[in-house]
Amino acid sequence: MPRSVDEVRPEGARIKIVMSRKGEIEITGNRLGLKALSRICAKLSESTEEDGNHYHLMDVEGFWGTEPASIPLVIYGEEF
Repeated sequence: MPRSVDEVRPEGARIKIVMSRKGEIEITGNRLGLKALSRICAKLSESTEEDGNHYHLMDVEGFWGTEPASIPLVIYGEEF
């Protein structure tokens, strides 16, 4: 997993996660935010259980701060 917040959350990166009226999860981001999300997924695809196999996105200090009104999201890397 990324060890540095700046590694996956560059200044100006924005992500918003909401539930649509149809019950679908919608992820909206600016270019930097979407690139950061792709880096998170890439890092998870290479991680081991010891590295940590998940990443939290939520509007809580200490985590990847999503935009206001976002719902919390956890992304897991797991072998099936």
